[in-house]
Amino acid sequence: MAIVLNNFKEKQRFKKETFERKVLRDLSLATIKKEFQRLFQPFFQYSLLYQNDIEDACIDMAIDAYLLGASYSRFAYHGETLEKIKDRAYEKQKAIADGLFEYWQFWCWGTEMMMESLHLCCEAYVHIWWMEGYKNGEKRYRMKLQ
Repeated sequence: MAIVLNNFKEKQRFKKETFERKVLRDLSLATIKKEFQRLFQPFFQYSLLYQNDIEDACIDMAIDAYLLGASYSRFAYHGETLEKIKDRAYEKQKAIADGLFEYWQFWCWGTEMMMESLHLCCEAYVHIWWMEGYKNGEKRYRMKLQ
């Protein structure tokens, strides 16, 4: 199927979507759910009724973080260190983690200490999936599969 691209923005968007589709092939929904259960199980006593809604949001955020990490892996291919790449991606990664935490706050309540723990779990969850995406993207770039 031939696709005619009229301008640079369309071509850039097309390449990004193609890369994301290829990277997502290596991501397992079962793995995301298992990691979700491992990290967030202690918080379900406060929001047991809404577990499926929260799980769906966490899966969405994990996929976003995974794709973000995969997209930033191209900088490693060009020679940047992981620390510089993490600094470069910090704002976007933090925005995803904060969005996830705010979603949890909507469905969950508890003490200030519990909410602090929840915030740290959200940051760790996003970081885990960012790193998974980064590793997968870096591997794809090294193998020239992008």
